[in-house]
Amino acid sequence: MRRKGVLVGALAAGMLVIGGQGAATANVLWCMGDPPITVVTPGGHYLTVNNMIYMSFSDRHNARLITDDATAAADGHGGTRITVHVYIPAKVRGAFVVSSNYRYKVQDSGGTRKGDRVVTLTLDVPAS
Repeated sequence: MRRKGVLVGALAAGMLVIGGQGAATANVLWCMGDPPITVVTPGGHYLTVNNMIYMSFSDRHNARLITDDATAAADGHGGTRITVHVYIPAKVRGAFVVSSNYRYKVQDSGGTRKGDRVVTLTLDVPAS
């Protein structure tokens, strides 16, 4: 009984290894985290914006050419609207960006379309 369980487990593990290889090769992405951007809210508080940039593995050597900036302004409801600009160089064929502030659990995401070189994202941080 024990050998049968071990044999079934080994067979199942082998099938997962063989079956999982095809799916893994189809989704090849490379991710980089830009250094965090610190912004000052209209109320004088410091907030950190983190950007994760996803691009094809073949473009990873151009990742160091990507730059970003952020500005903070009042949103009219007591909170802060942070606008993030991520500048993608022409050498990079495409990128997907996720900007977030972990303290307030807000995030926005977007990617480049053909001809786009700037990804603009908006984070709406509630009043603290």
